[in-house]
Amino acid sequence: GNLATIYQSLKKTDKEDSLKIARLIQRFPIEELPVVPIPNDEEEDNRRLCTEQENWTRQLTQSKNRLHSLFTQAGLTHITKKHLRTKANREISVALLPSRYQKEAERILKVLDLVEQNLKLIEKEIQEALKKNKAYVQTIMSMPGIGMITSLAIMSYMGDCKRFSSAKQAAYYAGLVPRVDISGDTVRYGRIINRGCHSIRRVIVQAAWSLVRCQHGGKVKEFYQRLYLKKGAKKSIIATSRKMIEVLYVMIRTGKLFDSMPENILNRKLTQYGLM
Repeated sequence: GNLATIYQSLKKTDKEDSLKIARLIQRFPIEELPVVPIPNDEEEDNRRLCTEQENWTRQLTQSKNRLHSLFTQAGLTHITKKHLRTKANREISVALLPSRYQKEAERILKVLDLVEQNLKLIEKEIQEALKKNKAYVQTIMSMPGIGMITSLAIMSYMGDCKRFSSAKQAAYYAGLVPRVDISGDTVRYGRIINRGCHSIRRVIVQAAWSLVRCQHGGKVKEFYQRLYLKKGAKKSIIATSRKMIEVLYVMIRTGKLFDSMPENILNRKLTQYGLM
């Protein structure tokens, strides 16, 4: 809270900022000052890979949406986004467009080809990064819904989880805990905090949707089903995402596999990703 004064000051120079930070350090014992872990080279490389994959995926979605909008403008409403998933289907669909839309559509097709090529290259890099930590990856992938992208994010940002004192702290780091307002005997829980690691929160919520649809979701899936009856899907999936992070914390710290995942299913999953 005291660091906020740096940004409120009318005179903001490196010298002034350094003086304020120095005074803050003098005021508090070292053990009370916040500590920010510095990622090692491998973690830093993997984090950059996470960010790049997210950016290219976003561009892929945007380009597909642009292409689909041309069909809407042309009145070809029977062409849905499902028709534009593969290169072959896109080319067949674009041939149906009136001539005035053809050139723009062809340019978008070129962008999509480039984006998909880059995503394939990134996927290979992610695969190689995961192969370097096979035991770790096998542990976290034993949880349903956890694929290559989610594994990379967890490995890059959570690591061995030794810097978290509890499963709850790991969930807080991911930004998956609700705001709490306590006044007297009244306790109010608000939305999840608008802080934490975006890269983990993004992929773990997607993973949660996969887990709750999976046959081997175990107690985490049961948790979602109980909550769904009271809170509905949206709030329940966020709570399930938090539960997944807490369970993953225990799995990583102990090296134990997710207890509801059959060994043959896990082996098939690892083989599918080329990690066996």
